[in-house]
Amino acid sequence: MVVWIVLLLLFGLLDYPILGNSVGFAILVSLRLATAALLVMLFFQVKRKPSLATAGYAVTAIEIFGFVLFFFLYFIRHDIVSWVIGVAAMMIISLYIFIPNRVYLSTATAVFGISGLLYSVWLNGFGTPELIGLLFILSLPAVVGFFSTLRRQTGQRQQYALFQQVSSINRNLQNEIKRREALEEELKRQATTDPLTGLFNRRQYEMLFHRERERCTRQHKHISLAVADLDHFKRINDQFGHDIGDLALRHAADLFSCLLRQSDVVGRFGGEEFVLILPDTDLEQAVAVVSRLREELASRPLVTPQGSIQLTATFGVTQVEGSEDSIEMVIKRADKGLYEGKGAGRNRVMTA
Repeated sequence: MVVWIVLLLLFGLLDYPILGNSVGFAILVSLRLATAALLVMLFFQVKRKPSLATAGYAVTAIEIFGFVLFFFLYFIRHDIVSWVIGVAAMMIISLYIFIPNRVYLSTATAVFGISGLLYSVWLNGFGTPELIGLLFILSLPAVVGFFSTLRRQTGQRQQYALFQQVSSINRNLQNEIKRREALEEELKRQATTDPLTGLFNRRQYEMLFHRERERCTRQHKHISLAVADLDHFKRINDQFGHDIGDLALRHAADLFSCLLRQSDVVGRFGGEEFVLILPDTDLEQAVAVVSRLREELASRPLVTPQGSIQLTATFGVTQVEGSEDSIEMVIKRADKGLYEGKGAGRNRVMTA
């Protein structure tokens, strides 16, 4: 549209030296300016409503209006009659080249342009032989443009259909990849976590223990381990039921996970027992951390449909020695402190 506007106005400069300030020049200038104004309006409207371009009717209307300008050129500029007919033929072929995927609308415009030029020639006194020759000259680009564009349009539709098919396959493949990745993550989660509490299971926290112990050994830092046991858990199950017992386990698990560092490891040892691995922590620091966990658990009762339940836990804490590479030995020692705490009245932190 911008190129069309520029050409309209530039060719208008050639009219004045020939026509001067005549009525014919005024008519041509008016038609050129009107066409340019319509193009400018369409230019801004297409930016706001792209459907005007994809529908094609607005562009076709301006194309038909543009042909009217050439009809007047034929009568007013007698010095360039052959040039007008040649440009009209170029315009017809341009309809198919520069306005893609609008083959039938372009053909309607071409028929209007050919009919109008033939009528103008007939009014100027041309005979039947000249009209037939002109019809052949003007119809040739229309016929060639029609079938070439139709063939190209068919090829484009086939390509688009293939593109849609490939896109659909790619989308399905991407969805399948995402589904498999999600499944892999879920399987990994199930393989490393306890299904009830969401804490690390034994296999996972043992692996993390060995990794952290090796790191702390290299960096000459301490690592501690604690075992926690919910007090009177069997009584909770017997009195309130196993569903409430499960809620109690999740309550304790969530509290431990929230209060400890991200670098700490919380795992379910089995039943109502938990394992806490505290890297970069010596025994004194571990006792302080675990004591805070004990106090927080005791101060936050479990709220259930059957009422609030006071939960407490007993902890056994120990520091991992540099020569210990087996978590079983460390847990066994922490367990010793745990049972001493139970014997001393529960709800306390004991070291071993």
